[in-house]
Amino acid sequence: MKIKYLIIFVMLLILGNFLRLFVEDRNVPKIEISEEVSYKKDKAKKENDLSETNMKYDVNSVTYEELLKLNFGKSKAQKIIEFRDEMGIIFEMDELKGIPKFGESGLKLAKKYLYVDSEKLKNVEENYKKSSFKKYNITKADEEELKKIGFTKKEIKKILPEIENKNIHSNIDLERLVGNSRYLELEKRIKFLDE
Repeated sequence: MKIKYLIIFVMLLILGNFLRLFVEDRNVPKIEISEEVSYKKDKAKKENDLSETNMKYDVNSVTYEELLKLNFGKSKAQKIIEFRDEMGIIFEMDELKGIPKFGESGLKLAKKYLYVDSEKLKNVEENYKKSSFKKYNITKADEEELKKIGFTKKEIKKILPEIENKNIHSNIDLERLVGNSRYLELEKRIKFLDE
């Protein structure tokens, strides 16, 4: 007798589940996707995505939003803007090597979409509405500042002990450590003592 009631109970459960599924299927709203809306969404996305463009942007005037549209991540875009704001004007794309944790991939991406407008550099104050660049006091510079100036790790290892021993007083002392041609590349960002 118990088996008979158990079988009836199981049959009622199965029938109840089928009935529930049948009712739920009938109450599901029908959603139609408009091709026009889909097209507009794709078009808007393409308009905001500049990564397929052949156009390059001036690194000294590109905005954070433009960098994001060029497929720079938020972090890399923020680092470029902060570096530019701190350094003033960027004269060469390789200066971006001074951005902490930017790496070769960041520099490669930057060179793909950004450039230095040499014509605008001829009159910095008028074209960019700011002073040309920040100079670092080499006699008080730390490792981070030396990287921002553009010194390599090898050069920094030579320079830091000389700074600590207060052996750098002029461009001659610095040229002795890094060589004349290298000094000439970086001299625009260097000052001695409190010039």
